[in-house]
Amino acid sequence: MFGWKEQRIKVHCVASCLCEVVKRYSEIDYRPFYFGVWDEPFAVNENGLSYFSPDFKHERMLRWHEHLFGSRVSRWHDAHLGAERNAQRLIELVADTNDHFHVVVQIDMSLLPERENKFQLSPFPHYVLVSATEKNEEWYLLDADMKWEGRVDRDWVVQAFVGNPYPDGFVIETQHLRSPDEADVSSFFYDSCPASSSPLASSLRAMITSYASDSVKLPQLADALKHLHVIVIRKYSYDYALMFLHDELGLGREHYEHWAQQIRDAVQAYNTVQYIAVKMALTGRTNQLPSVMEALDRADDLEQRLKKELEREVSLWSAMRRAAHV
Repeated sequence: MFGWKEQRIKVHCVASCLCEVVKRYSEIDYRPFYFGVWDEPFAVNENGLSYFSPDFKHERMLRWHEHLFGSRVSRWHDAHLGAERNAQRLIELVADTNDHFHVVVQIDMSLLPERENKFQLSPFPHYVLVSATEKNEEWYLLDADMKWEGRVDRDWVVQAFVGNPYPDGFVIETQHLRSPDEADVSSFFYDSCPASSSPLASSLRAMITSYASDSVKLPQLADALKHLHVIVIRKYSYDYALMFLHDELGLGREHYEHWAQQIRDAVQAYNTVQYIAVKMALTGRTNQLPSVMEALDRADDLEQRLKKELEREVSLWSAMRRAAHV
């Protein structure tokens, strides 16, 4: 067993907040919720690749959390209201936090002086959990994805929310948490993991080829890819899926280690893509474009193998669970 209560892999801030309340306030295995996080949406716009977008509301993720675990998730942020009114709503909700009522807010982490901005991004939209303390001027901030928690100045958090160009927030009510059944977990996997889909590799092929074919755009390629390393971190969600299925199926440790290495290799392949592409942008030379495409093909191939293996294991797990209830 992998000791799933202690697993601390950075992947995606919304998924991490939703899973944290299940992990911290129940004995339910939250790991199946990471199915498909490896392909969570990202944006491609005139500035390049972006891990966030004002269009991303994560409704699919929120609804599936309710369906799988019996939580009640509702958005408190109202885009039709001004920043100050939403900030007041945030303050009122945090005052009511308890073991069954959890407030999630998206803030600009670059505006929070107590927290290190490891990605060096500005703005840096990021979802965190906040709760009340015995002091009105302090809140308890739980950054579930970055694995940090502690007391912070309430006004700093509020200003990081007000100053965020992409504000958002929701509450999670967990009075009636339950373990998901086999049929729901299987449905979630197939809904999250469409066969033969590689959205990141496909988008990168098109985008890098476009920039490389235009001598004016090519120098901008480095900035266009600056969010890639944030998006690539999501590929570690494969590890949560592998560990869950390893434990459920009682597979050998060497089996897990083999596929865990494939995850690391895929991440490295994407990092190689970024390294070579940035070099092309700085030098203005495109003779290394075939090397970029080769690295992309490797990343794509590794992800396809991982998805096929997980589909095989989910099928085995479903059959095992159904047989146990005959």
